[in-house]
Amino acid sequence: MEDSRISTGCEGLDHILGGGLPPHKAYMVRGGPGHGKTSLGLQFLSAARSLGPALYIGFQETEEQLRENAGRQALDIDGLHLLSLVPDESLFAHNQSYDLFHPVEVEFDPLVKRILDAVESCRPATVFIDSVSHLHLLFSDAYQFRAQVLSFLRYLRQQGCTVLFSSEIGERASDVDLQFLADGVIELGAERHHGYLQVRKLRGARFMPGRHQCRVGARGVQAFPHHVPPVARTEAPDSERLSSGNDRLDRLLGGGLEPGSVTLITGPSGVGKSTLAACYARQAIRRGSVLIYLFEEELPFYLKRAADLGLSLAPFQRDGLLEIEQVEPMRYLVDEFLERVRCRVEALDTRLVILDSVSGFELSLNGEHLKDRIHAFAKGLARRGISVILINEIQAMSGPLALTERGISYLADNVLLLNYREDGERMGKMLGVLKKRVGSFDNRICAYRIGQGGLQLSDDEVDTSLLNRGPGA
Repeated sequence: MEDSRISTGCEGLDHILGGGLPPHKAYMVRGGPGHGKTSLGLQFLSAARSLGPALYIGFQETEEQLRENAGRQALDIDGLHLLSLVPDESLFAHNQSYDLFHPVEVEFDPLVKRILDAVESCRPATVFIDSVSHLHLLFSDAYQFRAQVLSFLRYLRQQGCTVLFSSEIGERASDVDLQFLADGVIELGAERHHGYLQVRKLRGARFMPGRHQCRVGARGVQAFPHHVPPVARTEAPDSERLSSGNDRLDRLLGGGLEPGSVTLITGPSGVGKSTLAACYARQAIRRGSVLIYLFEEELPFYLKRAADLGLSLAPFQRDGLLEIEQVEPMRYLVDEFLERVRCRVEALDTRLVILDSVSGFELSLNGEHLKDRIHAFAKGLARRGISVILINEIQAMSGPLALTERGISYLADNVLLLNYREDGERMGKMLGVLKKRVGSFDNRICAYRIGQGGLQLSDDEVDTSLLNRGPGA
């Protein structure tokens, strides 16, 4: 992170902001109830404590409530200066009435004095005000409200403070004027299946536009930047092709898979797609680490099945050369998963990432377009010189050929189709290379069976008309 920026306490938001917030300015965080405004404000103060004293000014929660809620989210607010301006029970007990005076004449001056005393006492480097919308209730018109808030923010900035203030989004009060006053605007909201965070404004600095997924939970506000693949390769791929460990198959592919390419292994259930991917994983481990993400099969079954075929993966796991994660699709937001993959890829010398499968990944999208997200996943890795294998299941075993039924075959540099065929009275299997973007390949269809070492290809050529037929076709 740049030294000139101040962390918000939310790593994902810092990334969206290009490193954090420029200092000595005032920023708004706006959103509806429960969207995480207070949590983000406390994260900001907590992260900025190293810069000097941090002051919380609140109009909604008592200090006791604030500490209790922060504890539930594991937010460390010890050492923060907490100024709660919530009216106590005496206001109701004394039955104060403003028959002759407007509330601003009775309440505003005492509030100002308490705030000034707190600022002069602790000399804060950072301030969080929660929320400025409360002051709307004290003023008779919007002009007076705007003038007082502007004066308040200027005062804090003159003291050298970096200010974050929250504002409620609602029908009763508009915060449009406040957005003009702020140097930056961060919006928190909720969509059908997840929360979102959007930076609408950041004066004098670049940021990542658009909506980014976020969640508010036990770790406060977590933001996951919307992933967009780089426009060009950022790293040169290895020169050595990726082998399957099977000479016959490698010859079909003209020597193997080009490094940094996207390969689609497609076919119906049970035809050996995951087994073939495991063969590639074992070979790729020789040149770097491999990441496998399982969305469908249980990890113990996956490891046992591989071991039974002589493709044991557990030793490579123990040596740290292979990471296999069983992913529950409904656990992650899609950008959260993509961010997780990015972090692991950057932490390791990764050569191959396997996604098993596309349909499992699709479950995590909650209605979003698969093409956009699988494109970001595959191209984002490939343009960093990392090979990608996508496992895709097709439903139909007969009728017209459909490689994916999802329209994502354009992503693939290589397409391997595994399918069933009639072999006398038995059900056999066949494999064909349907696409290889770089270099030549053998377009013959080969019979195979699954046995020790993975796929065992036969030298017998299969009638290519069988490619569009299944058992009984």
